Amino acid sequence: MSDACRRSPCFRSGRRASQDAFPRRAWERCACFVVHRYPPYNGCPPVALNSTVPHPFDPFYRYACLLTVLAASAIAFWGLGSIPLLSLNEARRALPVQAMLAGGDWLLPRLNGELYITKPPLFYWLGAMVAELRGAVDEWAVRLPSALAALAVLWTGYRVAMRWFGRWSALFAVQILLANAGFAVFARRAEIEMLLTALCSLSLLAALAYVLDQRSRRWLWLSYGLLGLALLTKGPVALLFVTLPLLGYALYSRDPRAWQALRCAEGWLLLLLVGLSWYAAVAARLGLDAWLGVIQGDMLGKMQGSEGSREPFYYYLLWVLGDFFPAILLLLIRPKTLPQSWLQQPACVALLLGVLLPLLAFSLFGDKHAKYLLPAYPALALLLGQQLGALAEQHGLRWLKVLGVLLPLGWAAYFALGEARLYHYRYSALPQIADFLHDHDTIPVYAYRQIDMRTVYYHGRPIAVLPAENAAATLAQTAPALLLAEHDVIAEVAALPGVCVLREFAPYLKRGKKAVVYGNGALCS
Repeated sequence: MSDACRRSPCFRSGRRASQDAFPRRAWERCACFVVHRYPPYNGCPPVALNSTVPHPFDPFYRYACLLTVLAASAIAFWGLGSIPLLSLNEARRALPVQAMLAGGDWLLPRLNGELYITKPPLFYWLGAMVAELRGAVDEWAVRLPSALAALAVLWTGYRVAMRWFGRWSALFAVQILLANAGFAVFARRAEIEMLLTALCSLSLLAALAYVLDQRSRRWLWLSYGLLGLALLTKGPVALLFVTLPLLGYALYSRDPRAWQALRCAEGWLLLLLVGLSWYAAVAARLGLDAWLGVIQGDMLGKMQGSEGSREPFYYYLLWVLGDFFPAILLLLIRPKTLPQSWLQQPACVALLLGVLLPLLAFSLFGDKHAKYLLPAYPALALLLGQQLGALAEQHGLRWLKVLGVLLPLGWAAYFALGEARLYHYRYSALPQIADFLHDHDTIPVYAYRQIDMRTVYYHGRPIAVLPAENAAATLAQTAPALLLAEHDVIAEVAALPGVCVLREFAPYLKRGKKAVVYGNGALCS
């Protein structure tokens, strides 16, 4: 045992954990596991107040770890590139990658041939780098950044929970995330949410390492650097998952190190240099007016609820309860004493604020989508893992440890065996349409009024969208031509003069829906 542990007031008062319960390397690294009101002080790392003296090493833990690693690998990588793009948003992330490699412009993302700066480009850059290495833009290339980001969240969460709460709590936290529907699905999607989750959660945990674990200021620089990358992923919304919880913790605890973290001048400078670099480069090329539409439409519009109907205030709470079921039922155990127990532990207070403050902020926004709160999920998983670990060690519940392994394995089996069959209707028509258009490669292709970006992605080139008022005139001037009509507008296209049905594709993206390719001129003869 280290001299720092022997000299600490916690050790001299006799309140320490059993050294025999830990491997020697882990014991020397953590210095002193104690029960103390303010864990960061007196040389004592943070541990749970309600944690008990650890039990002797459980051989089942090794098998549980191995099976959890296998489940995580299967969830992240199994069949990652074998299923076509499943959602419109996946295509919105894949098309800019395709355009970057085709046109060579990595500064200005483009979607179906049009400028698309609504979202920052870090995710596109990562996908493009993977595609460069693979030699092609495919599902594997655009989904790999999300899979790697998910593994980074799991590994970092495990290490932090091991240091703060103990062995089983760390493993349970990982298993809770793997069994979380939202986390598991977005670990396999070409969407920016998982990358944002990794950058925000790692940034927050790096800052807490400085505040709670007495780490050096380099951890603050790491935190601000990661937060800058988060700004390059989805913009200023990242501050709600890192800076807002840190501010809340500083106000609640009055911890001087928390205020030092918030007032780190070199950290803010690094944040601005990294996070605003792309925005400044775009403004230099296009002018500041380029950002007015983004601010008004994408930022203010979503806050005011301009996209779709306004969901109720408790919308996100319902999603959190559903995604974390059944682990969320742990909150029903000792519901009166659990909040008090958490509030007595600085680490738990910080994590709790990392969940509640973003939840409150996003609940106030008019535009609500379940995936928006995903960056707060790792903090809640750590809290639930801490409770589950304490429960399992206090009562020796082997069935609980077995269940913790089975739930992630269940999700792994679903992605390996069930996902492709379940969502076959979403993508079955896409390769058929791509092959048909490829067979008519020399003929111009248009879409009537609308086009799903998945169809554009598999076509491999932009598809011009014709407004209803210009469609007839354009077709009259362009013969022959192909006109793609999706299910909602098929009747309108059928009424246009001089068009004929060349081929129908069903199901198209949804059950009971279809797409029709029309032709004109010589194609109809």
